[in-house]
Amino acid sequence: MTVRDCPCRSGARYAACCGPYHRGDAKPPTPEALMRSRFSAFALGLGAYLVDTLAETHEDRTLPRDVLVRELSRMKERQRFLDLRVVSSAEDGDHGEVLFFAKIFERGRDLSFAELSSFVREPDGAWRYASGVLVPGSELPCAPAALTREVILDAAAQRSERG
Repeated sequence: MTVRDCPCRSGARYAACCGPYHRGDAKPPTPEALMRSRFSAFALGLGAYLVDTLAETHEDRTLPRDVLVRELSRMKERQRFLDLRVVSSAEDGDHGEVLFFAKIFERGRDLSFAELSSFVREPDGAWRYASGVLVPGSELPCAPAALTREVILDAAAQRSERG
């Protein structure tokens, strides 16, 4: 499989963007770089990379690795990862957050969403995905470009109250 443009929509070529992280030649230096590389890994079906970039405390780590790798690898067969917009990113010591909007379709259905992702730098120095607050695109109160941390948290709280 040859990938030219990086699926993370950075505008860079895959070989110079997420490719080195996926090959294990480098570690993403920031939470945003890790988030972009994870989006690309979903688009390319790189389940092992997705599992390896989960924080040790992530609930999916309790599942059998081979089952999780297989499940995550197959997502690209059902879903089309069309666009990624990073709205904001921040780091504070060994913790980071990235707010993004992902445009995803499955069998013609719009599964797009916004997420405020949390990342941790683990003892080996690598950033890993810890958790996320997700709001489906259909429930966003504003355009993706106008999203803020507070808007996502409020929308998630309202969604939770509705059950």
